[in-house]
Formats: sequence, C-alpha cells, structure tokens
Amino acid sequence: MNSKQLETAKMCLKVVTPINIADGIVLGAKDYLYDSRRQKVYFLNLHQWHLFIYKHMLLEKYESYLANFRDKQSLLEWLRMQGYDIDDVRTVITSEAQATVNLMDSERKKTLNDISRHIQQPDGSLYVPGSSIKGVFRTAILYSLLQKRQDIKVKYWCYIKQQVDIIEKLMEEERKPRELQIMPYSVIKKKKNQATKEIDKLIASLESELLHTLRLKDDDDKERNISNNKAVCSAMRGLQVSDTYASRNMQTAILQKVDGGFDKFGKASPKKLPIFRECMLPEAELFFDVKIEKAVMNTIGINSVDDFLKATHSFFAAVTDLLQQAFGKEYQEAFQGVAAGNMFLGGNTGFLSKTLLAMLAPDKDTAQNTIKVLLEKSFKNHKHLLRDKIIAPRTLKCTNYNGKLMLMGVAEVRKV
Repeated sequence: MNSKQLETAKMCLKVVTPINIADGIVLGAKDYLYDSRRQKVYFLNLHQWHLFIYKHMLLEKYESYLANFRDKQSLLEWLRMQGYDIDDVRTVITSEAQATVNLMDSERKKTLNDISRHIQQPDGSLYVPGSSIKGVFRTAILYSLLQKRQDIKVKYWCYIKQQVDIIEKLMEEERKPRELQIMPYSVIKKKKNQATKEIDKLIASLESELLHTLRLKDDDDKERNISNNKAVCSAMRGLQVSDTYASRNMQTAILQKVDGGFDKFGKASPKKLPIFRECMLPEAELFFDVKIEKAVMNTIGINSVDDFLKATHSFFAAVTDLLQQAFGKEYQEAFQGVAAGNMFLGGNTGFLSKTLLAMLAPDKDTAQNTIKVLLEKSFKNHKHLLRDKIIAPRTLKCTNYNGKLMLMGVAEVRKV
C-alpha cells in the first residue's frame, strides 16, 4: 500500500480536566498506605510488601491485623505501631499520588475508602489504551454521519420510540396495585427486558448501517457474501490508534466523585460521594500514533486525520452545549476552561457523552423524556421519572481539584 493511500500522524492528548481510565483494580484500605499529614497515598508492590513482612518477622502480627480489620486501623497506622514508617518501605512502593481530599469515610467511622486506580502498564507507567481513544472517535464519527443522514436518523428514532413507549406503558402497569394489574409482575419484567434488548438491537443495526460500508471481495474479485452486521465490514477497520506512550513520571491525584445537582429551589447542590479515583491531572500530555487507510475510511466520508478530529470536536461541542443549557447558569465554575477540549474520555463523564440517544431525538424535550424512561427502567431507585426535571440524567459529573469544581474527563487531542 503506497503512502498516498495511508496517512499517519503523531498525536498529543492533553488533559484539560482530571481523567480516570479504570483498570478494574479497586484497592481496599488494606492495600495501600495513606498518610494524611503528607497528603499522600502510596501504592505497594504486593510481592515486595509480603517479603518485607516476612523478612522483619511481622507475619503473625500482619495476619492478626487482617483478621481483625474491623478495628478500622489503617495499614499505615498498623505499620507505625510495629516501629516502621514510609521511609522504611520505600523499596516496596511502586508509585504515589496526591491525596488532597480526606479518604476517611467520616470523622465518626474513621475507615478508609476504596480507590479505583488508573490503568497502567506492568511496569507501573500510566497510559491511555488506544481502544479508549478510538471508541471516542467512533462515537463522534457516528454523530457526524447522523447529521448528514436525516432519513436514517428519523427511521431509527421512530423504531426506538416505539420500544420506549412499550416500556413506559409497562412501568405504568407495574405501579398499579397488584390486584389491579392485568398481567403478572414476572410477565411485565420479561416484556420490559425484551423491549430493552430490542433497543440494543436497533442501536447496533443503526451503527452497522452507518459504518459497515465495506464489500469484501475474494482474490478473483468476486464479492463475498458476508452480512454487513459483521465487524469485518466496518469502515473503522481503516483507523488504527496506538496506546499512548508509557509515562512513568506523570503525577496523579486521588479525587472524589461529585454529582452536581439542584436543590428544590433550582440552586446548585453538589453532592460528594464516597467514590475515589486515581486521576491524571490537567496540563499532562501523552502521545500516541494514528494511521488511516483512506480507501477504507472514505467510504464513511473520512479522508484525513483532520476529518475525524473535526467530527470529534463537533460531538464534544454538541454534548457540552446540552450540559451547559441545563447546568451552565448554576455551575459556571465547572465549565471554565472546558472549551479548550474536544473530547470526553474515561470514567465518570456522564451518560450523554457516551451515547447517541439524545442526538437521535427530534428535540431536547423528547430526548429528555425518553432517556428518563430508560434510566428509570434500569435504575428504579434513582427516581429518574420524578426527579430529572431539567435534563436526564439530572447530575453533572464533576470532581474538586485545586479548590475548584471541574467536569471530569475533558481532553484535547491534536496533531503534533
């Protein structure tokens, strides 16, 4: 394949607001050292930590500590009671993070919270998987294609709305007293699940119709009979995104989840939740590579790296606009500097940044009502139908960093 058919580019990912991409590892209070005086969390190489315990003949005391952990003593407190401190275990510490928030549950409970770590390489260096970045590009390209294909947009919204109406009617039936229900609860539940699965199938079909544009041929130039719902037919095969290069010296911080909502008077009422994440911090930069096969990607209108960057910015702007319309007046601080970004990345960035459902709807109110029904079905205890009055979902996903309330997960991606 000659160079005219390929475009490669080195890219920079700049953190605009704190980003966490979870690796599935959640550390409990017995798995890390927390020094509130130094405002630091120290992560351990567990193999080296256990060797330290064995070498210093602390095994029996350590086993007793683990067995009686309900006494709420932190691991660092226990270590200090044995006559050791942070400097004595430097060789077993793999990395450390700022901890400018109190990791204790409360002054009364005095127990440490769990920490969700940022994904890292086996050597401990932080990175962002190429699959995460490509997923953002994919959603943005779908959004861009939908803006050009109103016929597809209208068709699939009609199908999805039919299933949502079914779910809403079943939920109304479910709220009736049992003696007045026209069908058993088990049947209602089964039919709701069937409608939800049908919506999932419709979304998958929509994505196939927009992205699965390749018609594969055999060596003798005969077109192969492959269903276009197979991933092998996706034009996204023409976009390759590497992981970001490893970054061993990147600083991180343990930040607390904050849900930005409203009180009964419509005023800002942010709520801190006992969920803590290790996050990359604003101004950090990581680098990665992209490669596009033009003959493949141009089947969906992407002819250059600049094209999908433009689509990425358009989707980001659309989501940000929805959020600002709902939250901007009461949460101005959270939106400061967000315009410097062009994508939402990682966890705790909110439902709207990861789905096209709101963009399929003919108007904002219809989107809100539809999303409320779907969220109510999946998260009944959250009372979305009752409480999502301005936007669905009703909370802005934030954190506090350097004394400021910030949106989570805003990044800027550009060519170098």
